[in-house]
Amino acid sequence: MARRAQTSFQQIASPPAGVEGGTEKPRAWRAGPRALAADLGKITRPAAKKFGFADARLLTDWPVIMGEALARMTLPLEVKRDKTGTRRTLVLKCSAAAAPLVQHYTQQILERVNTHYGFLAVTHLQMKQGPLPPPPLPPKPRVPLSAMQEAALRAEIAEVETEALRAALLDLGRCIRNG
Repeated sequence: MARRAQTSFQQIASPPAGVEGGTEKPRAWRAGPRALAADLGKITRPAAKKFGFADARLLTDWPVIMGEALARMTLPLEVKRDKTGTRRTLVLKCSAAAAPLVQHYTQQILERVNTHYGFLAVTHLQMKQGPLPPPPLPPKPRVPLSAMQEAALRAEIAEVETEALRAALLDLGRCIRNG
């Protein structure tokens, strides 16, 4: 029978290794907000796998893979596999008017997708006709503040002592007043 090691109260109550005087050493962590793009792959992977995509790159990089003209006419929906796993079909959504053109470019679409992945990721293309979501609206152009608005904004933040904070508040004020 194995003998259990006996520990004293002193061993239990003493701070663990790496801790001095009962306080832990500060952990190294990155302060401030993290970019969403850094974790985008982890966030989108479950949803992408649900529709047969190995990762979300095909969805997020679609305009880069296809080019702007074909990307505006098509939208990848899913990748279907047959029972043996040898036939992988990319299902694209396109409008009825664009279907003949997309069918004409079938071979090029398959080549571009496979080139993007670096291996034979899809072997066939299937089209589903339907309306595509409208393209996103372009951002509104920023209009510079008038001289009077700029002077009023600078007067409001003149009492701030730290130069970096003053510059950040000035940028924030410009964005807020710009709408």
